[in-house]
Amino acid sequence: MKIAVLGGTGNIGKGFALRWGQKHEIIIGSREEDKAKAVASEYNEILEKYGHKASISGTGNKTAAKEAEIIVIAIRYNQLAPVMNLIRPVIENKIVISVVVPMERNMCYISPGSDYPRETIESKDFNTEYFCFSMPEPGSAAQEIFTMIPDSTELVAAFHTVPAKKLANLDMELDYDIGVCGNSMHAKEIVFGLVRDISNMRPLDIGPLDAAGMIESLTPLLINVAARNKMKDVSLKFV
Repeated sequence: MKIAVLGGTGNIGKGFALRWGQKHEIIIGSREEDKAKAVASEYNEILEKYGHKASISGTGNKTAAKEAEIIVIAIRYNQLAPVMNLIRPVIENKIVISVVVPMERNMCYISPGSDYPRETIESKDFNTEYFCFSMPEPGSAAQEIFTMIPDSTELVAAFHTVPAKKLANLDMELDYDIGVCGNSMHAKEIVFGLVRDISNMRPLDIGPLDAAGMIESLTPLLINVAARNKMKDVSLKFV
């Protein structure tokens, strides 16, 4: 398949390109076409070292979306509106996969002992950083994207819990479960296949697109678990 990864120059985009580039044609999309081309060349070289003759190219976001059958939206939430407005005219009858998470960094106070003060803590005294899910009005980033795409476009939300650095490390086997939600079983079945294309990864059907907020909110949860417990790049496995 032809898969466009918009935001393909970022950490999670690199992982998708390297894993799927072993079996599929990958188009790296970016706001900067020259950067996309340079990164695509780098990804091809990495896969060549692993014995794979890959077909990874780079271009602007709109051209990447136009040329692909499947478009992966792997960008920051604050970039969502301009990117979707840009690609909307060229994504009729295609499958879009949202990896977007609306989250923000925040601060709070956690007492080091048993003397937690009950009065209001001023922000200057906050001592702990954490991430929180910043729910958009529709309920999730995926549901917001749904309002921006043509009626013929099929939307799936997935891959929110896979650690970007481990995804991009081809020496690692990723024994993770990936939650997939969407309203089209046709599109979900294709995404299930893309999950299985990554060795040891298992797709799990989470339900309709209305469930996307639940899986998007797992991303800041996993980041907080890793940070608070001195762990690295944690993910999920249902047993």
